[in-house]
Amino acid sequence: MKEKRFRKDNAMTAVRGKPVHSQLPYGFWQIIITMYLIPPLVDRQTLSPGYNLLERMGIYAFWILPLVLLCYHLGLRGGLVAALGVAPFFFWHLWGAMQLHAEYFSVLAVYFSLFMLFAVAVGVITGRLKRQADSFWRDAVTDELSGLFNHRFFHHCLEKEVDRVRRYQFSLALVIIDLDNFKKYNDTWGHPQGDKALACAARILQDTVRASDTVARYGGEEFAIILPQTTLVQAKQLCERIREAIESTPIPLQKGEKTEPLTASFGVAVYEQDMTALQLVEEADRILYFAKRSGKNLVTCK
Repeated sequence: MKEKRFRKDNAMTAVRGKPVHSQLPYGFWQIIITMYLIPPLVDRQTLSPGYNLLERMGIYAFWILPLVLLCYHLGLRGGLVAALGVAPFFFWHLWGAMQLHAEYFSVLAVYFSLFMLFAVAVGVITGRLKRQADSFWRDAVTDELSGLFNHRFFHHCLEKEVDRVRRYQFSLALVIIDLDNFKKYNDTWGHPQGDKALACAARILQDTVRASDTVARYGGEEFAIILPQTTLVQAKQLCERIREAIESTPIPLQKGEKTEPLTASFGVAVYEQDMTALQLVEEADRILYFAKRSGKNLVTCK
């Protein structure tokens, strides 16, 4: 299950960008440390010893900037880091308040403690919002029945891969898969069992492809696989493994029994120079149609 999630995260981050921990701007931690050092340096250079509480509280309010940056990029972890950055100042003033019984230290200790609580609260809220955003994104790009990416996201990924092929000149293969006689299977066993068969086929696809490949439900009983940096021979070998796995996997019934396995036909196309994403799909679809007419349960290439 973790491996499937890792594969899906790879494909999603390929479109949205890199994972959060690698999205940090260059020199991010140096900037954060510098921001934390600015208020105490300004405090020592500009304010004379004594109370000046409002001035000092205003200067240390500058820490809201690194707090926002940390929470934006790291969520709850950012809030905890922001709180840890303030902790030494809190303990220093708390020690001063306990040892010297000075109102000055007491007020600033309370101020820093409130700032730490505020940092953690902002981190919690930001982390929750980030998780909700990720959940909404997953729902928008995932087919509910199969758990694979949906038709819309497939085309988005394919456009990205075609752009990369044009830029870096590596190979790209596209596979469109159609489950054979699926309408007859639905009529024989019912639509709920047909849904279970689709989910079973989707699991086989996910378990067979690489982490860098993108698997999607293209529509109905059709699936599609985007294979970056894959030659025609490599794509055909992969499809043969998938075809054999589908053909040898019975579909379980509710009472522990199993129906006969399904078979599938494959159309394999590779990117050619100046080809658009739509043309690549049309080519794979045309090859799939030839496989269906040639007896089904076949892997067909150009």
